[in-house]
Amino acid sequence: MNQKIQRYNYLDNIKWFLTIIVILHHAAGVAGGKPVGYNLPSVASYMAYQYDLLIVFQGFNQSYFMSLFFFISAYFVTSSLERKGQRLFIKDKFIRLGFPVLISLVFINPFIGNGFISNFADFFKSGNIDLGVTWFCWTLIVFSIVYSIFVSNKPQLEKRKNLVFPATWYIIAFSFILISFNYIFLCLQNVGGYNLMGFRSLGNFPAYIAMFFLGIQAYKYQWLDKLSVKHAIVGICMWLLALITVFYLHAINSEYASSSYVLIRGFTAIGMSMFVLYVFKTFFNNNNYWTKGYREQPLQHMSFKISLYIPSLRFISP
Repeated sequence: MNQKIQRYNYLDNIKWFLTIIVILHHAAGVAGGKPVGYNLPSVASYMAYQYDLLIVFQGFNQSYFMSLFFFISAYFVTSSLERKGQRLFIKDKFIRLGFPVLISLVFINPFIGNGFISNFADFFKSGNIDLGVTWFCWTLIVFSIVYSIFVSNKPQLEKRKNLVFPATWYIIAFSFILISFNYIFLCLQNVGGYNLMGFRSLGNFPAYIAMFFLGIQAYKYQWLDKLSVKHAIVGICMWLLALITVFYLHAINSEYASSSYVLIRGFTAIGMSMFVLYVFKTFFNNNNYWTKGYREQPLQHMSFKISLYIPSLRFISP
């Protein structure tokens, strides 16, 4: 069976949009007050409010953007596996995704202060290894291989079905269920470390796994064709209410903010993703220079290019 997947220009447009957001996100980290190893010079005390603005900007980004990347990646994984077969599919993932990870680990990370030897020493000591921004590539390798193994026992991949978009109550219930998994993975992160087995910030992984799963289901059941303004409104409301809850808890006790932010990630990731998908589907479903560029350069190359960009920030730091 060899079904041809329909091309959605707006998905390519979302990818280049998110790539810009990722670059700005890391640039905000360099300009922010939190030490990252190569910060810009500190601003005067009366201008310190800029750091708070940068933190809010990064918080908005982190609430959804990597989850949406996983969704889009997963949307195409079924057709890729179907077209190439399991062996070639896995080989292709290791070549296209593993190479950026290797380059980042051996050459780029040591340049920005994450020593090659010390990085591996930490891995053998605690199971933690810093892959830089290519943690996304490594995670996609694992997710893709697990999926290919899961469907390998089936005689053929299931045919696409034309089913209705999930009801609002189902989406909200699914987001609530994720809270318990978010808590478990956050505890694992606190115990195991921030880069356990190369998986950066395990507390966010239930959302990543959920969005990868939903991307596969969206392809199978053709949900993107049924995405409507209703779903966009529900999505942005979910995102706003979740963030308002975090800000409220932060006002009560700042210690609650970071953990609560991770716990409600299901609402923010799914909610904002539905909103962004609808907006781009409605207003930016066109073919342009950037769209063509992303067709020729797959999504996983985004991490590698950004990993090249981040070290350049050192040249403008003190």
